[in-house]
Amino acid sequence: MSNLERRYRLLLKVLPRWYRQDREEEMVGIFLADRTDELDLEHSWPGWGETGAVLGLAVRTHLAAGAALTNVPMKVAWRGEIVRALGMIGLLLGVFYAGASITSMVYAYQHPEIVGGLTWMRVFDVAPIVAFVALLAKKRTTAKLAALAAALPAVVTVGPHIGAWLLFQLPSLVTFVALCLGFHREAPTPPVRRLAWWGGGALLVGVLGGFALGAFVVPVAAVVLRVVAFVRGDFVLGRALSVFAVLELAPLAFLLAGGEVFGVALVLAVLLVISAVAPVRRVRTS
Repeated sequence: MSNLERRYRLLLKVLPRWYRQDREEEMVGIFLADRTDELDLEHSWPGWGETGAVLGLAVRTHLAAGAALTNVPMKVAWRGEIVRALGMIGLLLGVFYAGASITSMVYAYQHPEIVGGLTWMRVFDVAPIVAFVALLAKKRTTAKLAALAAALPAVVTVGPHIGAWLLFQLPSLVTFVALCLGFHREAPTPPVRRLAWWGGGALLVGVLGGFALGAFVVPVAAVVLRVVAFVRGDFVLGRALSVFAVLELAPLAFLLAGGEVFGVALVLAVLLVISAVAPVRRVRTS
């Protein structure tokens, strides 16, 4: 075995085992088809294009979202659905906070003497709404760019407090990563009609509740939906909400550390822990 072949096989380790069992020899043969020079075989490495293609294939196969994929293990199929559900939860969270930002911008416009004037960077606060609408319209790239735009200004302006900001933003950051991983070009598109209602509800609650209630509304909503998922036997939503409940513990750490609403924050933290570790029920199909 040449060094180049060994490096190709090492690169293919990023693919799941069930996929490599069927395709590894074929893929290595294709990669080496035109690489016949002895020096090339001993000293060359896989090209950047080949590496990028394999990494993209790894995402699709690990999340079981490719039209040409066959014989996918059930646990892999579940994993892909859970990641996409987690991405949608994160996007709905972003829509909720966008609604809260709209309320704060209206207040700032009406009371500039209290909170100061509006800046152009506040436009990025509503980027999650753009991302949500774009995803429902099957514009995946636009949705991901809008999701990224929503996070970048805050990273730039936070400065030395970046650690605290990252902890508070952990749920939205992780779920936006799930959005980017789960909704590539071969992934199934989300149901438009049902999610449009969810998006409208998240926006309305954000506008009415604002940032002040966000730390309480989001954990309570996560717990309620976790119960609904268990009753309905929705395994995908239940598992995604379990992960989300763990992520939501990070923002609650601020409330627990502050001490002013320690009791309420502690109750919410306990509920989130229960939601995270509670069993996830599946509906049995006959």
